[in-house]
Amino acid sequence: MTIEIIETGAALGAEIRGVDLRTVIDDDTFGQVRQAFYRYGVIYFRGQELGDDEHIRFSARFGTLRKLAFNQYITDRKPEIFVVSNIVENGSHIGSYDAGLFWHTDGPFHANPHAASVMRALEVPEKDGCTLGDTQFAYVAAAYDALSPSMKKRIDGLTALQSVMHRYEKTIQSGRKKDNYSDELKKDPGAVHPVVRVHPVTGRKCLYVSDGYTVRIVGLPEQESVDLLAELTAHCTQPQFVYLHNWRVGDLVMWDNCSTQHKATFDYALPQRRLIPFLIH
Repeated sequence: MTIEIIETGAALGAEIRGVDLRTVIDDDTFGQVRQAFYRYGVIYFRGQELGDDEHIRFSARFGTLRKLAFNQYITDRKPEIFVVSNIVENGSHIGSYDAGLFWHTDGPFHANPHAASVMRALEVPEKDGCTLGDTQFAYVAAAYDALSPSMKKRIDGLTALQSVMHRYEKTIQSGRKKDNYSDELKKDPGAVHPVVRVHPVTGRKCLYVSDGYTVRIVGLPEQESVDLLAELTAHCTQPQFVYLHNWRVGDLVMWDNCSTQHKATFDYALPQRRLIPFLIH
């Protein structure tokens, strides 16, 4: 199968054309897709009318799928499928309605962080003929490369505590109604990871701190940690490192959780509906 790879023109991201994910793609084609994924950090496919089974089948070729701890948003779908949505049924949200409120990478609070995430769009919010609810992606591999030699030396060997409760507390502080966190999640101790994480596949160095989940840099005085985190997280999300994805129904978007961060755009509200099933590795 001949595929076409269209770069976004941003620091990261590429569209892949010529692949029908409803079918089992051959090994050579999958190899090209995999290579593009690790090269660009974010890849996407347009016009893919997939069910859960096809979504799972394609995603599982990249590695073992995980079940998220937010059990209330798995609903009656396959256990690997997590739902991101603002839709309310019978008085309750059917999906995580504030996912992506802050810049973050998925699962850094685990000892073994999430490797990749794969979303597909079933419904996207629209207004006056324009789609809303874009997602921003930042290339933290390029952000590391752009650091000054002195900053690279300063952060070499440092580690940071990542916690899901940090995101929970920031959500409350933002004034938004908090998402539903289970008692199990609230007891999660978090995990410590290098501030500069080496990508397990490409070997590239990536800044592994984010506004959403990073609590502090281990071993630094509190104010020094606060100031350094603010500097690094602001650096990661500068416009030159960011790709903005404008969703369409039928999109399948996949991103690398070591080399990228992402953040949702909350520019819509019911009755504008958003429904995006989600898988992680």
